[in-house]
Amino acid sequence: MKLGMPTLVEYARLEENLELCRRLDLEFVEINMNLPVCNPEVTGYAELLRLKQEYGVELTVHLPEELDLGSIHGAMRQGHVQRCKEAIDWASGAEIGILNLHLNSGVYFTLPDRKIWIYEAHQETFLANLAASYAELYPYAREKGVLICIENACNFHLPFIREALDRLAAFPEFALTWDVGHDAKTGFAEGPVIAGYPDRLKHMHLHDFDGKQDHARLYTGQVPVENRLRLAEQKGIGVVVEVKTSQALEDSIRSVRTNFH
Repeated sequence: MKLGMPTLVEYARLEENLELCRRLDLEFVEINMNLPVCNPEVTGYAELLRLKQEYGVELTVHLPEELDLGSIHGAMRQGHVQRCKEAIDWASGAEIGILNLHLNSGVYFTLPDRKIWIYEAHQETFLANLAASYAELYPYAREKGVLICIENACNFHLPFIREALDRLAAFPEFALTWDVGHDAKTGFAEGPVIAGYPDRLKHMHLHDFDGKQDHARLYTGQVPVENRLRLAEQKGIGVVVEVKTSQALEDSIRSVRTNFH
């Protein structure tokens, strides 16, 4: 098991994140492409390689959350596929092995008595588009030595998303990230879905949920932290302690090292 940290918005420079990672004796930083500095056009792969060597830490990548590989708009979907390919090239050049991304649920219409997800109402179109996107991306990533991991984003319990996962599981490259805090936020509705693909779990995001605050410090909420860490240890996968401030991260890492043996 490897412990890592997310890119923190309080830092303007990527180096500050790597310095904290080193100081806390963590093994990697998950660089978040939602932040301008964490983009290939701003920080090239050669610079990432240099930083990895200088600070002695590894990296993973979190792709932009707005990516929608099942979009009903062909030009938009192809643009998102292209951005994924650019990120794969970037990661490969920097010898980064894991790309994490969300499976976008799309939009919903709110009716007087319920909400209707557009991708559920037009499920076959959504599923076909999604499968076409991944049919293009999975072999591309495999050839570059990069693993794409799909993260539960409080949506894996939705029937049309479960169906999408079943379709994507037909690809040998299909892999998952278990965000255990998101799982807790849904009342632990997502864990059983992930458990249905036990050999595909390759990455983990670890944070707590106290009933109100998401991405809370570890050991302050409902997540059975040690159980999740034990699973990660058994599988030998990386764990991003995904709290959002440096103080929360330091507190969480201290708690893990005090409680988990």
